[in-house]
Parts: sequence; structure tokens; C-alpha cells
Amino acid sequence: MESIRPFLVAVDGSDDGWAALEWTARAAAGSGVPLRVLHVAQTTGGLAEVLLGPGPEPSQDNPVTGEAVERARLVAPGVAVSTQVVAGDPKHVLPAHSGGAALLVVGTRGLSGLRGWLAGSVSRAAAGYARCPVVVHKPAEEAGGPVLAGLDPFEPHPDVLGFAVAAARTLGAPLRLVVGDLPSSDRTEAARGALEEVLTGLHRDHPRLDASAEYSARDESDWLVELSRTAALVAVGRQLSGVLLTDPLGRAADTLLDQAHCPVAVVPSRHR
Repeated sequence: MESIRPFLVAVDGSDDGWAALEWTARAAAGSGVPLRVLHVAQTTGGLAEVLLGPGPEPSQDNPVTGEAVERARLVAPGVAVSTQVVAGDPKHVLPAHSGGAALLVVGTRGLSGLRGWLAGSVSRAAAGYARCPVVVHKPAEEAGGPVLAGLDPFEPHPDVLGFAVAAARTLGAPLRLVVGDLPSSDRTEAARGALEEVLTGLHRDHPRLDASAEYSARDESDWLVELSRTAALVAVGRQLSGVLLTDPLGRAADTLLDQAHCPVAVVPSRHR
């Protein structure tokens, strides 16, 4: 039997890391999956490491992961928790360890210096190169808001849509499909028709899910930022390709990681 893939959360001992941990523990409990806590013992790199190779394996008896287990069990007593400490550069370690996870969660920023590595560049690297969906956790400004999904109605990628549906069910939130960048009436009508087909399928397959759509001629990225003020989560896709992209995130994800007011999910999706 195939094992259940865990929700993986990165912690570095910072307040943002602890907030991401507690959010992930609740989500794992709500989804019925195990929680895996990853702490990166960041190396200094440099010429010595290049010449001599990496140092000894870090101890798995780490105060950060020990505290993480205690915090996770406080907010989600029934969830199964495991930990791992890995040495290396977190910008590389997190994407490398994402393949076996159902979800990777990171904070937006961490402590300064080597002890606190969960910085903006790390979360962006995770969102851009992980092989699973990534949630960059930011505290939601309002409780009880919807899950937003930025969607192209003419090519609604199933990975993004499936993630948004699962997130809405886990969080007990309504789902709002958001479509912007519709300057012409012809394109607006075509988009409405295409998205109505998506909604019909959602209502058929998930009859208890509160799902609806919103349209606008506004720039979709900016509109999602505004809507995120009252949202529980906003999800967008990014292209998953076999080549190293200079900008793997795309404009919507890039804008939301900087400006959103709630957790941001970036879902890798291959073009069909």
C-alpha cells in the first residue's frame, strides 16, 4: 500500500516559522495526513566546503525540532509528527525534499543571521522550484474568509483547481474562482461561458462545496492582492517545466508573495 504523503513544514526557530508550523499542523489534522518538520542546519559554504566537501551529518536531537513537536501537538493533538534535520543551503534543501511531500509550507521571513534562515529568498526559492504545492504562510487579516483561486478559464489547470478545492474543504471555507484581465466584452462572455462549465463540474463533483466565480477587467494580480485582505488563502499556479527558468514563479505568484494579506499557495502545473 502506498504511504500517505505528509505535509512538510520548514522551521528555523523564528516567530514566522512557528506560525507556519501551527497552520500546517491544523491543516494536516484536517486533511488526515502526517506532519513532517524539517529544520536546515545551514552551512557557511565557501572554499573549504567546496574543497573538503560537506561536514558531518547534523544531530537529529535539535532544540528547534523538539520545540516544533511540542507546539504541533498543542494545536493538533492527534496528528502524527516526525522531524528531520538536514545540513545545507535551505534554498536548495527545501525544493530537494519536496518530492515526497503533499505540501510544503514555509514562513515569509525568519531570524537574521545563520540561525534564522527562513528569509524571503528562501521562501521564494521553495515556491519557485519545489515539486509539490507550496504555501508561503502569512497570517490572514480576517478569519473565516474564502479560498481564492486565480484561474485561466480557457485553460483551468486541474492541479491548481484540485488544490483549491482540497484547501477549501480542509479549511471549511467557500471557494472563489477569480478571473481578471478581461478587457473586451467578447472575451468576457467567452470567459464566463468557459468558467460556468468549470463551476458546473465542481457543483456536480462536490455538491457541498460553496463555489462561485468573480470576473473583472482589472489586472488579475492586483485584484487578487486586494481580495486577499478578507481571504483565508489565495492559490495560483506556476509552470512546471524540465528546464531551469530565470523566473519560475510568473507575475501573479511573484506579486502575491510580496503583497498578499493571507497565506499564498503556489501550485506547480504542467501545460496540457
